[in-house]
Amino acid sequence: MMNLQRGIYAIVDGDRLGFATRTDRRPPVNLLRGYAEVAADAGAVAVQIRLKYLPLGHPTRLTVLNAVCRALGTRIPIIVDDDVTAAVDGHVGLHLGQEDGDPRQARAKLDANALLGWSTHTLAQVIAAQALPVQYLGFGPVRATSGKQAHDPVTGLDALRQAVAASRLPIVAIGGLTLADVPQVHDAGAHAMAVIGAWLGPAGQPHDLATARVHLAECVAAWHR
Repeated sequence: MMNLQRGIYAIVDGDRLGFATRTDRRPPVNLLRGYAEVAADAGAVAVQIRLKYLPLGHPTRLTVLNAVCRALGTRIPIIVDDDVTAAVDGHVGLHLGQEDGDPRQARAKLDANALLGWSTHTLAQVIAAQALPVQYLGFGPVRATSGKQAHDPVTGLDALRQAVAASRLPIVAIGGLTLADVPQVHDAGAHAMAVIGAWLGPAGQPHDLATARVHLAECVAAWHR
């Protein structure tokens, strides 16, 4: 099984990149692949493809994953958000939220070497997740985030520290985190820090590939200081 290394976990988010407003609802596959390549080149430890506005099972999801897999190979783990079918058919990892299905059932369907992540938002959820067949836990939102229209209450850094202390599983901090947060998230003991806006830019005004690479590389460098 691929291991999730410590560091910056990059999310390629279709909403943040403005694809949800396209009239045909189809993201440009080559551009998404480009952002995934930029993430790997800049030093991300994993790349997650998040296309929440497309229905689960939409064929474009698998098309995107196949393109990303051809580009990255096994350089870093490739993870899809929510979509069990796409993860199974694309032979990639999967990240599930609390309402996205049973991780036990998902684990049984995934490739043996595929990562499975599970979102948590409270210390009780972190403790309950210790018995699940997952490889890491997302925890947050640590900060207020525009990455989701509706999200769970902000946890803050103190709760992140408590989650890390209570978990045998690696904790990936997520939710509104920026370059300025990297040292604090690192010092809180998080295994990794997930970023969206910190490298893709503000909603409606996404960074181009070159600019996104610079911002992500800054986050990676800050993590390793």
